[in-house]
Amino acid sequence: MPTPRFVLFDWDNTLHDSAGTNFAALARVLSDYGLHVSPESYRRAYTVDYRRLYRDLGLAEERIEEASGRWRSLVAGAQPRLLPGAAAALDILVEEGARLALVTSAPRAIVEPQLRALGLTGLFAVAIFGDAQPPRPDPAPLLAALRELGARPGDATYCSDTSADMRMGRAAGVHAIGISSFAFGPAMLCAGGAEATAPSVAAWVDGRGIACDG
Repeated sequence: MPTPRFVLFDWDNTLHDSAGTNFAALARVLSDYGLHVSPESYRRAYTVDYRRLYRDLGLAEERIEEASGRWRSLVAGAQPRLLPGAAAALDILVEEGARLALVTSAPRAIVEPQLRALGLTGLFAVAIFGDAQPPRPDPAPLLAALRELGARPGDATYCSDTSADMRMGRAAGVHAIGISSFAFGPAMLCAGGAEATAPSVAAWVDGRGIACDG
């Protein structure tokens, strides 16, 4: 594939292998409230809207902020790791002249230490974190990143693993690439507005994406 001038990435389950860590922390927090969550029930309930996630898993509304704070503490203390091939894929994009940005719904307090631990500080020309973001698919986070990059939407590609992010990408006018994850397969990502899907960022950079209209 021709290397895009600007490539914007989601973080969790796109570059960062967060699914296992997030689930373990969530299960531990909910167990203290007498709630059991299985991998299957987590997958069915999964959404980037954490309030809705907690409600759908049975947690009372008045406990959500408390539980979310405890979950964030557990996740922040976990050892981060990139998904297979992600580091090499990022290096290839940089070597081929792409400028990279991070646009995540996760808070700065969690993601910045993960970037430092993984040696990625400075790799992204722009980083937009989830603090005070409007709910997705509002395109405001992507548009903010594009402004900081000095990029036109048509010159940018956004890679993420959720249907809401595919809708956000389309609303912002960028090329939306769906990265399949535990919660969102190719059909769901295409239905959300992805131009193409790939099983990983590494596969997409390697040219193994599949067009949604194909």
